[in-house]
Amino acid sequence: MHTYNPFADIKRLLTEQVNEDWFNHSDTFTASKKGKPISYEVAKEDGVTATLEGGVRHMKGHHIITGPKGEKYPVAPEKFAELYDDHGDGSASPKAIMKKARLADHDGVVKASWGDLAYEKGKHYIVRHGDGDYGVVASDIFHQTYNQH
Repeated sequence: MHTYNPFADIKRLLTEQVNEDWFNHSDTFTASKKGKPISYEVAKEDGVTATLEGGVRHMKGHHIITGPKGEKYPVAPEKFAELYDDHGDGSASPKAIMKKARLADHDGVVKASWGDLAYEKGKHYIVRHGDGDYGVVASDIFHQTYNQH
């Protein structure tokens, strides 16, 4: 007879979190965005952008980027300037910044400053943008937009 152990579920959740240690694994690799230009518009008011991972809050002045499949996602102006070379015409090219990435090995949620990003085992890549700063990218979009090094 199996006895229910609530601590086993807690242990599983704690060990399956995406954090700095999660990227210290043999499956982790470096990647950078491909130089393909993206299009964007600047939000005229606060709102919610419907992304592939769910609704994400944006503020007036955030750049709403259109991805390769027509998906949208917001980026704060400071972050946009850090990540993209703006062409001044509603398009920009990603800067070649090396990042750590890894295919998700479990289902979960990444807590981002702009909202919760759900991911699924084998279907999403988790990209480490910086200390405690992670993004979720669908596998097919990752292969279209990132170079693996």
